[in-house]
Amino acid sequence: MTAGEIHHAAMRGFEAGVEHYQRGRPNYPDDAVTYLVQELGIGEGRDVLELGAGTGKFTELIVHTSARITAVEPVAAMRAALERNCPAEAIPLADGSVDAVVAAQSFHWFDGERALPEIHRVLRPGGLLGMIWNVRDEASDWSERLTEIFDRLAGEGA
Repeated sequence: MTAGEIHHAAMRGFEAGVEHYQRGRPNYPDDAVTYLVQELGIGEGRDVLELGAGTGKFTELIVHTSARITAVEPVAAMRAALERNCPAEAIPLADGSVDAVVAAQSFHWFDGERALPEIHRVLRPGGLLGMIWNVRDEASDWSERLTEIFDRLAGEGA
């Protein structure tokens, strides 16, 4: 993926605010991570591709499984933080080379018509795709207003 193919709002926001993202993005709930790891069979001897890995917040939560993890992040500043947080090598992936693909807080940035066939291509037979998101609890008025502000600002960069 080239810089021209990255969603404008993602490129602009993530390049400028990687440290804020790292500090401000909440971790994923342990129960949700455990469920995803179990359902996808992430563990020793398994190959996992994480797409849109960002700074490695999710990657750090699955490293302990001893799976071989290939984390991909197209935004340079985010990738630099990922490499600091979870040092790894970049490995080109062949057809049928991974047991699972995960997208943590990132799939909404993908071009689904292009991404899904490519994900299917790299998955081994019986391989699985898992996605996880944090969502804001909008039970309070202030949280609902905060979401309105975020949504309005996101629309300006799109």
